[in-house]
Amino acid sequence: MSFLKKLFGGGDDKEPKVTVVNVSGRDVGDLGDVVKQALDLQKQFSGQVGQDVQNMSTSELMAMATGNMETLTGQTAEPRTQFVKKTTCHNCGGAKTLAPKTAYVYCDFCGSLTDYDFQKACENPQSAMPGPAYEALIRETNNDAQLARQTRDQDKYYEIQYRLFDRWVDLCPNAVSPRAKKDDEYRKQLVEYMAKTAVINEFDEKYKQYADQIAEQVKGIKWTGMFPKMTAEGATFWPMYETVKAQLEHSFTVLKTAGVLDMHPDQAPESLQRRMTWSMFCQGWLPTLAEEDSEKMIADAGLKGEYSKLEPVETDLRHCGGCGGDLVTVKGAKAMICEECGTKVDVGNPEVNCKNCAGMISFPVGKNRLQCPYCQAEAQRMSW
Repeated sequence: MSFLKKLFGGGDDKEPKVTVVNVSGRDVGDLGDVVKQALDLQKQFSGQVGQDVQNMSTSELMAMATGNMETLTGQTAEPRTQFVKKTTCHNCGGAKTLAPKTAYVYCDFCGSLTDYDFQKACENPQSAMPGPAYEALIRETNNDAQLARQTRDQDKYYEIQYRLFDRWVDLCPNAVSPRAKKDDEYRKQLVEYMAKTAVINEFDEKYKQYADQIAEQVKGIKWTGMFPKMTAEGATFWPMYETVKAQLEHSFTVLKTAGVLDMHPDQAPESLQRRMTWSMFCQGWLPTLAEEDSEKMIADAGLKGEYSKLEPVETDLRHCGGCGGDLVTVKGAKAMICEECGTKVDVGNPEVNCKNCAGMISFPVGKNRLQCPYCQAEAQRMSW
């Protein structure tokens, strides 16, 4: 019998086989079985890489890696403690107890947008990068946008910005609220809000003066280290930061006067809109700063939230009328946002059985008739 047959088995049964035990001491079979298992895992991982890993969050990538390691070693990883950002709803006063899946923190009791989790947003920093299709649209509209600026044509500039933000929401669904996925009216209001914000800022002279000053200060930033890991020197970064701070303060004053802050589709309070704006700036600069400067920036921008250990609470299981997905709800909840499809779901009233497939459905808020997410038959409920 050849050496390979001895090593991998399949020869004379009287020949001894090489067995392998994992780190926990469990016999996982002969070496041939282990090699086959490793090859299968390699194929499995190749299939996983075929997924869009660039758009996967850090937690999703960690879960994939942990699963592969557990299969290979036979050991189960210790469960990681989960934390939730301490948040109290500005609308109903409810405390956040369920872990959100996105940076947009919606109330567990009434479905209002109550906070923005900067730490969660940083799990997937590429989510706001739209790629070549968006860049092509910018190039396509650049001349018209420049002409609109020169002629002070705000209507034309708004039309261009609406096209750009509309495309950005399509290409970067993970960078905006999950409500924009299927709620067409919400999506329209969101794009209008962003486009109007861009117009007000662009045609405000003081805002533009700040922008010019920031551009010059960015050019003056000194860098240490080698590409791709270069660090901005704090002494040259902080003057630019203070100018940005003044610019945003001025911007929010102008936007408030123009009524733009009231256009936010979630009716988010001004303080929350400020945090979301600061988050975009900080996410861009965070990788370029030394640890001390990073912590200082996050604290000064009001993004350093408090987190508490996720404690078990009594929950119910409901079913989203928008996508059919499971919804874990807390006791006393009236409405909540399905983070899979973005539907605002009425969970304060009883679920309804679809008469065609018997599937359980919680209807979207304000709707008494819909297409069953399981069988596509028409389903309806009594008016509440």
